[in-house]
Amino acid sequence: MMSYQIILVDDHIILAKAIQSIIEKDEAFHVTHVLKNGRELIDLLPGLDVKPDLILLDINMPIMNGMEVAKVLQQQYPELKFLTLTMNDEEMSIIKMFNLGAKGYLLKDADPEELMFAMTSILNKGFYYSDFVASVLMKNISGKSESSDPKVSTIVLKDRELEFLKHCCSEMTYKEIADVMFLSPKTIDGYREHLFQKLNVKSRVGLVLYSFRKNLFKIG
Repeated sequence: MMSYQIILVDDHIILAKAIQSIIEKDEAFHVTHVLKNGRELIDLLPGLDVKPDLILLDINMPIMNGMEVAKVLQQQYPELKFLTLTMNDEEMSIIKMFNLGAKGYLLKDADPEELMFAMTSILNKGFYYSDFVASVLMKNISGKSESSDPKVSTIVLKDRELEFLKHCCSEMTYKEIADVMFLSPKTIDGYREHLFQKLNVKSRVGLVLYSFRKNLFKIG
């Protein structure tokens, strides 16, 4: 049976090895590398014939921290998925990592079961938001609250807008969404910007969270 290839990047080696042990109790996962800092990851990636299915990335590390790594991944390896796994619970750090392409954000004191669930969710759906992270994102990314903008709670979405929103809640890129909707990438960009304004959100994460809050459709 093929297993998911995982790379773990964390400067606390003892903790990293413990996390590796937890992950590899499930035969569906294999940790191929445990790295001490972001520079090791960036140096490793070009030489890999098979890229990882998921990267677990700490934030606070020497030499090259998680945010610096995320910027490189976003620019050079946008297809790679990464889960931020850290002790940093600062709201701005959470927001920055999602803006840099994180598919999930989990604190290291989470239960092993939640870690495995988060990894599986990202691999299958493309994202994972814990209740804590979702509350932070809704407060800080979604712009004004619905209570301060009553128009948001009375919005009527067209069928194509709903279709676009549903695809946004998957792991598809905007180009892939354009393909399945038989539209040009430029038209999809227009849908996105229009919905950002219509729903009073600022990012794709905001679109996903709006869909969750409104229970627009079953995701996954």
